[in-house]
Amino acid sequence: MEYILIVEDNKNIRETLQDIFELSGYQVSTAVDGKQGYDSIIASCPDLVVCDVDMPILDGFELLTALNQRMKDTIVPPFLFLTAKVETQSLRQGMCLGADDYIFKPFDYVDVLHRVRLRLDKRLKLLKGGDYGATNVDKEQFEKIALPCDEGLILVSFEEIIKCQADRAYCTFHLANGKSVLVSKPMKEFEKLLLSHGFIKVHKSTIVNINYAKKYLRGKGGQLVMSDSSIVYVSARRKEKLMNILRQQTSIRIQAS
Repeated sequence: MEYILIVEDNKNIRETLQDIFELSGYQVSTAVDGKQGYDSIIASCPDLVVCDVDMPILDGFELLTALNQRMKDTIVPPFLFLTAKVETQSLRQGMCLGADDYIFKPFDYVDVLHRVRLRLDKRLKLLKGGDYGATNVDKEQFEKIALPCDEGLILVSFEEIIKCQADRAYCTFHLANGKSVLVSKPMKEFEKLLLSHGFIKVHKSTIVNINYAKKYLRGKGGQLVMSDSSIVYVSARRKEKLMNILRQQTSIRIQAS
């Protein structure tokens, strides 16, 4: 299990990030200032550090500077800075110190998880000398998405999702077990992540897992019949791209509506 250290003096932000990472399958510890963060990194060597810039005792830049001096002969863990600052000088200072990325406040948790995963994968590849490829456990662990709903954050496997449909400021995830999850965020917040996992946007309000499509009905736009017997409308401008994909899916029937 990969280990993330959060260094953040704001309790609400610290606890929110901890919940997000733990629900996504990471081991997490926290530090409330730069000095505590420095001691934790030296003692436990986390796989990745998410660190605020403005903190008491040692700020984020001072922390990374101290680590560079102490860990000259070893690899400093990937550093993602949390900041509300967008000044070019501040950003350049962090990158010159070796920061791997910036997360801007207020942040979106989907984007945070995506950035963290990218940096951990890069680190894994580096440690393996370029031989990329996580273990089966690693792959299974991170093939899930955290969805915010009335019950809090729930973790759902991408393979379980039939489709995601927009509903104004909300969206609904329909799952293979027959359940639906109403999510308190718009569909656009998840679009990039879903598309990167092979989902297809067939309409401005619908993204589908093509593995659950059973039949395509031709028409001006078209309709997909999904495995749960639901009908998904395909916009005319997305029809051609979808048809190219469907022709490679021998299990999907294409017929006139």
